[in-house]
Amino acid sequence: MMKEIENRWFPPSPHKEEVLKFLERGRAHIEERGHNIAPLLVFEDGGVMELPLARYKDGNFSPADGTEITRQTNYYDVCGSINELRKLLSEKPEMVQSDPDRLFELMDDACYMLSRMQRRREKYDEFRAAVNSVSERLNQIVGPETEVAHQKADEFRGLLRENPEKVAGKLQHLIELSEGVRAVANRMEKEVLYAYRDLAIELGETYAQIRGSRKWEKG
Repeated sequence: MMKEIENRWFPPSPHKEEVLKFLERGRAHIEERGHNIAPLLVFEDGGVMELPLARYKDGNFSPADGTEITRQTNYYDVCGSINELRKLLSEKPEMVQSDPDRLFELMDDACYMLSRMQRRREKYDEFRAAVNSVSERLNQIVGPETEVAHQKADEFRGLLRENPEKVAGKLQHLIELSEGVRAVANRMEKEVLYAYRDLAIELGETYAQIRGSRKWEKG
């Protein structure tokens, strides 16, 4: 359920429902810009527009007609901009002379979205480096061989079972065997389990950072 402060910024139906579908599939996310300022609808494909102005038509998002907002894109992805550019060149070739600014605008949109995609790519590169670092450190975790502890435990049991009458003279050795088991357990905890846990936490934090407020699903 969206917060009320977010709900008031959504476009009217049926555009709101299409926005929600994109959010649920992780194809877009909302970026807050401050109190009483319309948030941005930011698409994974590079497009950006003010959330209340987003309009869905013919499979594409574009800002509401007649809006003049700083740095919105006409479509949510590069394909939408290039499709419109091709359409205008094919159906209205006279625009090359009569309205070249419109053509420049569409090409500028495509380049702007590519720049956003490149910045996102760089974030993924940082994510990859962080994951590789975690992977390398995971591979360095070794820890003790638990078989050593089991051997000491077996010796402890054997002494108690086979020579119970002589146990009194071997108490110190029994204590040493017990401490040997504990030493393996302590090393296992500190050198292995805690190490794996901490790296798992780091990996989770790295994922959370790259995901941000996006709602991701595979596919």
